[in-house]
Amino acid sequence: MSPPSATFDETTSYDPTPLKSNLNVKPVAFNSNETPTLRELAHKWEQGFTFAPIRESQVSRAMTRRYFNDLDTYAESDIVIVGAGSCGLSAAYMLGKARPDLRIAIIEASVSPGGGAWLGGQLFSAMVMRKPADAFLIDLGVPFEDEGDFVVVKHAVG
Repeated sequence: MSPPSATFDETTSYDPTPLKSNLNVKPVAFNSNETPTLRELAHKWEQGFTFAPIRESQVSRAMTRRYFNDLDTYAESDIVIVGAGSCGLSAAYMLGKARPDLRIAIIEASVSPGGGAWLGGQLFSAMVMRKPADAFLIDLGVPFEDEGDFVVVKHAVG
């Protein structure tokens, strides 16, 4: 016996418009004339440098508005992948390349993607991958050393 399936009432009205925000977000380019570099700020450290003022309510609003906007935008998915380890990320990547029209969501229990691939899974900086993983690495542009039946990614994290 299969579990009951989720149902959707087609008569329910739904507004696909993302949540509105009154945030005035201005992207800043790196090395912009408007943004000081660390070198330009260096002399201020000795003069009692302080950060720009911000209230906790501003932080909370900036984070929650973006979160709920993303939640509203991506709440409906064609495919949901559970786990952002090597297999989950690879599956999402390949599906996305093959079918860019699909909305793919990845759900991860940890605070970061990568699963056991971070630091090689054994706290080493290199990561060993069995062939034919080299085809995937070539497609991503990740450099590696060929060791015959396996390849070695020199820096798993970077």
